[in-house]
Amino acid sequence: MRRRRLCAVVVPLTLVACAAAREQPLIDRAGWVVHRDLLPHRQDAKKRVELFWTRPAGDGPYPVLLLIHGHQDHLRNGGEAFVRTGRLGVIATRGYVAAALSQPGYGKSDGPQDYCGPFTQDAAIVAVDFLRRQPFVDPKRVALYGYSRGAIVASMVATKDPRLAAVVLGAGAYDFFSWYPTPLPAIDANIRLETGASAEAFRARSAIHHVDKIRAPVLVLHGAQDERIPVRQAELFAEKLKASGVAVTLRIFPGARHGIPLDEQYREIYPFLEQAFR
Repeated sequence: MRRRRLCAVVVPLTLVACAAAREQPLIDRAGWVVHRDLLPHRQDAKKRVELFWTRPAGDGPYPVLLLIHGHQDHLRNGGEAFVRTGRLGVIATRGYVAAALSQPGYGKSDGPQDYCGPFTQDAAIVAVDFLRRQPFVDPKRVALYGYSRGAIVASMVATKDPRLAAVVLGAGAYDFFSWYPTPLPAIDANIRLETGASAEAFRARSAIHHVDKIRAPVLVLHGAQDERIPVRQAELFAEKLKASGVAVTLRIFPGARHGIPLDEQYREIYPFLEQAFR
């Protein structure tokens, strides 16, 4: 069974856009071949955006779920974290092309880190554009999942890409003006270092001020006991989305802190995506 799966995913390699630098593929814990590409950044072609992806067997075209990680304190391996846990393979078993981005400054993605700002947002757009070009992908069914910092990035990308089919946001901040200063001084220090903490910088990272540009349905997940980003961020963002006519679903997890258990998240995510991809 595993041998057939490996052959099915290796064949399309010759079809992948040649602009990507091919890295050695990885094998996850369930035997899925996960490809790794280094893509040229749209702001500076000399800088690379690291993308991991795997896919079901067959020709497709398949929907895509692109995962965007949050901040990593120690092992800053970016999107590879989703490979090591087997998450990409799990998603691919459901019939999706599963992909994971390394934000600039994480993994092999070139920096600088800009705390979810335009450079990071453009890296995500590069990854989306690359995935849409693949012959086994349905370009009309591309969704984003972002968690924590990744949710900030995904929410802003949704304001710039009207073709997205769906957006899932977990434990994110959507209005820097009301979030900063945050509950944790270490986060404040990172924000000042990476953004300069100017009004212009805050607006470029605050999706709540750009909801009129969002077209995709949005699923917002947040822990009621979140110690880093108050749940009010999610509530106000969902209210603003609804007022702007965006299809939004808000799920609050009463006992959860900043890390919502994965099983609880995906009980909400999969039905949401199935509806959005119809």
